[in-house]
Amino acid sequence: MPSATKRIPAFELSVVSRHITYRKRGTALSLAAIALAVAVSLTFVALQDGLQEFLFNIIVDDLPHVTVTPKDGDDYIHLYKSLIEWAWSIPGVVAVSPGLGTTATFTHKDNVENVEMLGVDPVEMDKIYNIAKYVTDGDLNSIHGGKRVVICRKLAERLKINPGETVVASFPDARPAGLVVSGIFDAPTGWPEDIALVSLSTARDFLNEGDVVSSVDIKLKDVYLADAAARRLNDLGYKAESWQQLYPEILRTLAIEGFQNILIILLIMIIAAFGIGSVMYMLVNEKTSEIGMLMALGATGRMIRDIFLLESGILGLMGGVAGAVLGLIFCLYLKSQVINMSSAGGQQVTLPVIISPWNFAVIVLTAALLSVIAGAYPAWKASRLDPVEAING
Repeated sequence: MPSATKRIPAFELSVVSRHITYRKRGTALSLAAIALAVAVSLTFVALQDGLQEFLFNIIVDDLPHVTVTPKDGDDYIHLYKSLIEWAWSIPGVVAVSPGLGTTATFTHKDNVENVEMLGVDPVEMDKIYNIAKYVTDGDLNSIHGGKRVVICRKLAERLKINPGETVVASFPDARPAGLVVSGIFDAPTGWPEDIALVSLSTARDFLNEGDVVSSVDIKLKDVYLADAAARRLNDLGYKAESWQQLYPEILRTLAIEGFQNILIILLIMIIAAFGIGSVMYMLVNEKTSEIGMLMALGATGRMIRDIFLLESGILGLMGGVAGAVLGLIFCLYLKSQVINMSSAGGQQVTLPVIISPWNFAVIVLTAALLSVIAGAYPAWKASRLDPVEAING
């Protein structure tokens, strides 16, 4: 019999191999429990990681990182060009976009709709919101050319208007204006469906205002510098808010999802691992006589303990590998699915799924480790059996 001190426990492995081979039903149930737990965990993590990246990409790609608005009691930001100069002096700023927003009533033939009309510099706005990629008819930059407007597709459908036709913009105390529709865009996720984009000069003429804006959006190279940038502008007397202040629900979601990932995975894996522990406990009771015979032949309590620990670990590892393959299949299937987001104007998106080799390795090894832990008590019980009593049953 090989010594128990050898690096490769050949004797223990041979006993484990016999148990796994001859107890096919118990082995299959144990492997299925771990495989299913690992597959569910990996699929869940892939979806949650995809959601976190989706939300973070919205912050990085399609939202301002700092927004400056009028002080309390003011309708507009005056002398905003000084603000823009200060904004560009902040390290890491990559875009500064002034805007002038107002409510307007659009009329085309017999169709009337209230809209949010926003005067912008299309070049600077696109650097922050990447809106140009959503324009399907016409050109965002066309609003530079006088009384032109680019409108959301849903709004165009309600007004029954096409590119090249004219819509009349009006509102109490405002100057009515005829605007030529020079572009139509699909509303990005989270955007209202009643938005219309015009140039800053067109918005000022409509409101009969001077050189003012109602907001200044700022984009940074590093999104986590937003709080510091907002504080710097606040110290200069402006009302600035970072994306963490403007969209706290996104920040909370990112934090909560990370914690939920860890907690749910651990719970799933622990439940599955203790299924293996139960199987090991029943195995000890079934193999009491065999354990006694092994001890009578010279096997030590430590060797008996190692047999059951090895069996738990091998079952956990085998189940983990099988679950990883199953989880990969689930993830690839989900990654190919397209969902229709009715709340975002019918926009179709693929499910955000991230397949990370690191997650696969960690979860498979965690399954094996928890299986060993779950099998520790049955292994300890087996190692404490009295050989004579064990042989007699």
